[in-house]
Amino acid sequence: MKVRESSLYKVFGAVLILMAVLSSSCKKEASTGETKINPPVKSYIITARIDKKGTNTNAEGTGILKGTYDEGTKQLIYTLNFEKIAPTIITLRSGIKGSVGELVKEIYKSNGQISELEITGRLTLNPLQERNLLKGLWFVAMNTVSDSPDISGVLTFKQK
Repeated sequence: MKVRESSLYKVFGAVLILMAVLSSSCKKEASTGETKINPPVKSYIITARIDKKGTNTNAEGTGILKGTYDEGTKQLIYTLNFEKIAPTIITLRSGIKGSVGELVKEIYKSNGQISELEITGRLTLNPLQERNLLKGLWFVAMNTVSDSPDISGVLTFKQK
């Protein structure tokens, strides 16, 4: 009987050791240093051709806005040139094509005389403004004394 008891203890001991090994190998260790992958920061070249096509007027004036936008700094840097128009106000707007749009920024206001033919500026965008810009919803509107807007143009962009 002693032989059976000792072999039973050996089998029982072996089973306990096997269970201990299996249970410890199934435990998952909590990862403390998770690695997050951030999307690449993009920068864009911004262009807007401003003319009467966007407003259906008879205006002869034209303009061009050139600039850059960087997702990292959220900075829109632009230069606007125009000719054959005496704008009273120039605005950046956000909205669908053919709408009046929502005012984003007034970039030029005149008392009736043209004081500048080149306007430069910088604008820091909030998340909603950035989303609308990248969706292609921004445009430039130039108003004159006679028409509001007289000429306009949509901002287009391409990745650098």
